[in-house]
Parts: sequence; C-alpha cells; structure tokens
Amino acid sequence: MKKPSCLSLARGVSGCLSWFLAVVCSAFLGAGVTLAQAQDSARDEVKSGPTASDYAAASDATLVYRHARPANTQAGATLKQKEIAERGSSAMPAGATVTDNDQLRFPADLTYNGGAVVRMADAHAIYLLPNGNCAIAKCWGNPEEFLLDLRISEFVHITDQYVGTTANDRYSVGAHTKISYKPTPKTAPLTDADMQAIVHKVASASGQTGYGHIYHVFLPPGQDECFTATDGTCYSPDVPATFAFCGYHNSMDFKDIGHVLYTVEPFQDVAGCSVRPGTPNGQLVDSTDNTLSHETFETITDPDGTAWFNFTAVSLAGAEIGDECSFFVVIPTGPKTAEAFFDPSVSTIGFHRYAVQPEYANNDHACGSNP
Repeated sequence: MKKPSCLSLARGVSGCLSWFLAVVCSAFLGAGVTLAQAQDSARDEVKSGPTASDYAAASDATLVYRHARPANTQAGATLKQKEIAERGSSAMPAGATVTDNDQLRFPADLTYNGGAVVRMADAHAIYLLPNGNCAIAKCWGNPEEFLLDLRISEFVHITDQYVGTTANDRYSVGAHTKISYKPTPKTAPLTDADMQAIVHKVASASGQTGYGHIYHVFLPPGQDECFTATDGTCYSPDVPATFAFCGYHNSMDFKDIGHVLYTVEPFQDVAGCSVRPGTPNGQLVDSTDNTLSHETFETITDPDGTAWFNFTAVSLAGAEIGDECSFFVVIPTGPKTAEAFFDPSVSTIGFHRYAVQPEYANNDHACGSNP
C-alpha cells in the first residue's frame, strides 16, 4: 500500500494543524533533496506535444478572457494603453447600477463585479523542453518551490478579502508535465493557439479542469510567442517592435473538457521582463517567480475578467491586483544607455527570501507583501 505523502496529509487536516503540517513538509523538502533536483528527476517522463485532436479542440474552444502583463518596452506601453481603453469601455457589467456614495473613496481600490474567483486550487506546471532538453533549474529556476512557499505564506492571504475565505493551505501544487517540442524561429513564433492545445493535452489526460486547477505553461529561453500569428502582440525580445508582454493569464471553455484556467510564462530573464540586479536568488530565479506570482494572484482574483479589477480611476481602468503594484526602475547600463527593470519587494515567503512584486490590498488601500 502506497504511503500518503506529507502534503496529502496536510490537505486532509484543517486549520492550524493543516498549516503546521504544510510547514513541516516544506522544511523536510528543503532539508533533503531540493525541489529543483526533484523536478529534474530521471523518473520524469518527457511527453510528446499536442496532437491534431488537441489542436481541433483548441480551435473549437471559446476564449473567455485574456489579460497580459506588459513588458517594460515601447510595445508594452502601447499594449497597456490598449488594455486600459478596451477594459475601461466595458468595465461596468451589464445590469449594474451606480448608487450614491458619500464615503471616503480610494481610487486604486479594486471593485467586485460579480464574477467567479478561485477559492482553492492546485497549480500544475507545464515545461516546454526544446528537443526534449532544458533542465528546470537552469532554464527557469524554482517555480514549483516558489509555489510551495507561497502556499504556506502570509503573502497569499492578501487574497482572503477578495475570495471570501481565510483558510490556510488552499493553493497547493499538483503534478507537473514536461513536453518535448521543436523550437520555432522568430519568423514563426508559437501562438496562444499552441498554448491552448498544450493545455488541452495535459488537462484532458488528467481530467483536472475548472476553477480548482491552474496550469502554468513555461517557455524556454529563446522561444517567442504571440497572441495570434498576425496581431503583432508578442513576447519577442529579438523583435523589439512586437515585444509587448512578459506573460498573461487566460480562461477557456473547451467543448469536451469544460472551463480551464492557465497562464503563459515565457523566459523572464531578458531586458524588458527581468527584475533588477542584486536580488536574493539572482535574476533568473526571481524574474521567473516575479511574473509567476503576478499571474497567479490575478488568476485567483479575476480568472474570467468579471471579478476584481479597477474601474474607479481612469488611469487604472481594468487594472487587476498585480497591475497596480508592478513597479519598475530605470538603471544606467552605460554612459548613454539605461534599462528598465521590474522593481520587486524583497520579503520572506514561506521558508525562503524572494524578490517578487507586492499585490494590492483593498483593506489597506496600498500595495503589500503581507495582509
């Protein structure tokens, strides 16, 4: 009989004991084989890419919502203004009424628009390996270790006020999947249709769909990706004119497997997406975790674009929990050159120090790393 894991036991116990077991388990993992080593275990099976049926399912699916994190580039600034205009024009949900409010208002506060939120979920990493080769620790750092630390942290409880629960241990980490694929050149980037087919392959095989599961697709260094093949909105560090985003979160309705939530996390340690130099874990790890954290919080609080976002302030129209606290800094790189970096906050999350951005808390009317 297979012995239950520490984490599975933690999920079965509520309240403080659940949190304690999760903490003990995290400490156990840190004391023995590191999670990064476990991620790259030879026991991991590298699977083939999506099939024709996965692409057919993606073609028949309905895009419910997409929200991107703009890159620190000119194309990113254009994308940000475009999203503000599009979201601002439809921010008030159909049938909503405006009432008088004589109370003190805070323009940055998020407003609830009646849609679904993610009260609890398992995160599932999907790693795209170029020709089957890309060690997780070398290509992305420690995304699953970060998610495990986030799970037991005070930081994640910023979402309590938005999802309506204070329970511990509600955002856990499920199995990951490694997929071998053939890298594409900058003239033929991957598109979100490819991401949808990949997510369909993994989600349909596991049967894990709905609001209780979030898939994170990680792209390797050098791989460009665009929303579509023609719209010019891309992650493309090698094509500055179209380099508009660092990541995004989507929700889809597939006809065969139903509602699916996923994020797309291209390689972050590039100019336009990287965190500033000098962070605790280095730019590879902290840049990856910074965008992963951003997309995770936004998926939890506004998975379908109908829950928590800002339509009080014109300059913040459509901004989600992470957008309002995504700070950047410009650092000189030479006598006449400078580069924009994300400027995260350094704090202890779980058992480790990370440099990830704070998130907006209505309760405090401010950005924070702890509730």
